[in-house]
Amino acid sequence: MERRTKGSIFAVSIAACLALLILTVAQAPAAQKGKALNEQEILELLEGGVPSSRVSEIVDDRGIDFEFTTPIEHKVRDAGGADDVVAALKRASQRRADSEQPPTGGLVVKSTPGESEIYLNDEPKGMTSPEGEIRLPDLKPGPYNLRVSLPGYQSYEKAMTITAGDEQTVYVTLVQKSAVATTKDSALPTQQSTPATPASGIPVPGVRTPTVQFYEGPHDLTLDKSQRVYRYSFDRFTTRSVYWELDLNYPPPGRRIDFQVDAFWYKPDGTEMARQSISAYVQAQWGSSWHTLGYGWAEPGHWIPGSYRVDFYFRNLRIASGTFQIN
Repeated sequence: MERRTKGSIFAVSIAACLALLILTVAQAPAAQKGKALNEQEILELLEGGVPSSRVSEIVDDRGIDFEFTTPIEHKVRDAGGADDVVAALKRASQRRADSEQPPTGGLVVKSTPGESEIYLNDEPKGMTSPEGEIRLPDLKPGPYNLRVSLPGYQSYEKAMTITAGDEQTVYVTLVQKSAVATTKDSALPTQQSTPATPASGIPVPGVRTPTVQFYEGPHDLTLDKSQRVYRYSFDRFTTRSVYWELDLNYPPPGRRIDFQVDAFWYKPDGTEMARQSISAYVQAQWGSSWHTLGYGWAEPGHWIPGSYRVDFYFRNLRIASGTFQIN
């Protein structure tokens, strides 16, 4: 018959009480659903002997009410927290940050010309400034249809999504309406030519406002004019290189005139994409001429969807601007 001393019975009782205490501490947080843990509670659990795996489960279940920073990570590890606890705290901190994001988003529209009318889902939102900018804050997240309009110009439309906590910028260059009907698949319609002002800078007497058109083509081969299909909208899955064509109309100058045109390409986010220069000229007997260059890739699939803009300059004076869409 086995006999136990009073001392051994007392030791067993103490061990049982300690085990019960640790189990109670480990289970208590799980029972308090919905209450996020603070920093001190995390440290007390770890310092009280609760296993890291259990603390991780509690953090994932309840979350935390503080930002998990590097100094706090050092405290957690000093208290006995392992990698699983640190990972759980990082996840909880990110969830907390995501939940505190602003519930609305913003939109900035920059238009050329300025004083263009802005609509969202056919609801008027105001007009861009004379410099061509309007800010629309506090927009509810979700899909929108943006429309930019100005009498005498083709309206610009774009489907977009507003995201909470984000401000988007859209650059729009409106194109003058055509005086001649165009087919459904034609690109940028031919603009009405009006006498150019001295500010246009083109050194050809009597030159009219340039027309900008776009067409798709091979990367290293400029298509003959009869092969060009002018568009202002291109499919990103089939488009290789996009070419601009600057069309000029003027009275015959009676002499050859040489000049250089600089082209600046801009991405949908407004950042500069590329710069080009072309040595242009007109002959004495000409009454019109076209000048073209392209940018892109040998294979399709590289263009990012959005609205692209190309500005044209002669000696630092902007003489024309055109825009096209990649869908």
